[in-house]
Amino acid sequence: MSSKRKCLSISDKKKIIEEIESGKKKKQVADSFNIPFSSLSTILKQKEAILNTTDAQSSRKKRRLSEFPRIEQCLFTWFNQVRQQNIPVSGILIKEKAKSYAEMFGISDFNASDGWLSNFKKRHNLVFKKNCGESASVDEDICNDWQMKLQDLLCEYDPKNVFNADEAGLFCKCLPDRTLTFKNEKCHGGKLSKERVTLLFAVNMDGSEKLRPLFIGKSAKHRCFKNVKSLPLTYKNNKKSWMTTKLWNE
Repeated sequence: MSSKRKCLSISDKKKIIEEIESGKKKKQVADSFNIPFSSLSTILKQKEAILNTTDAQSSRKKRRLSEFPRIEQCLFTWFNQVRQQNIPVSGILIKEKAKSYAEMFGISDFNASDGWLSNFKKRHNLVFKKNCGESASVDEDICNDWQMKLQDLLCEYDPKNVFNADEAGLFCKCLPDRTLTFKNEKCHGGKLSKERVTLLFAVNMDGSEKLRPLFIGKSAKHRCFKNVKSLPLTYKNNKKSWMTTKLWNE
């Protein structure tokens, strides 16, 4: 039977860092605090953030820090663990996790309000950042020329006969690109899931007619389609779930 995970306070983590820096062996320190070696490694990786958080907390009133210390300590430990895995964390997720800890510990008077979240972020020096991603440039001259030509072409047709079709790739397993993180931590998005489907929407210029959406997936027969007699869209499939000339012509 596995032992229950120990929640360390900020003070405990600071002591661990001090003992390692004083020359003690990592195994000795881990045994002393009854934590696995992986937890010790995580604490050392977050050394700067932990020390900054401790310094920030020391200037605040004690009552502010100890209102729900058990929830606070476990929540901050969890936050460090998920950020080590580069998992985005939203304010909503923080509040839900805090409520789950309150329920676990039988704390009935805890309220994960917006005010509580704001104070939690201030206590631990957390800010909301956008994960870094790739960007591409577009030639503005080409865009401007095409817009002028398009206006001339549209004049030859009634608005009800002019349709716009827009294709979109939906990366259905991608995580959010924004997260709560430490102020001094660089934010990297990491590798994004490449599992995607393609959607095609079309509507005429005056909005009087919307064509049936097209959904392109990989599987010919999804498990989720079992016992489904009809769908509010047209479903097609190919190996890469991409739009092809054949599908477009159909």
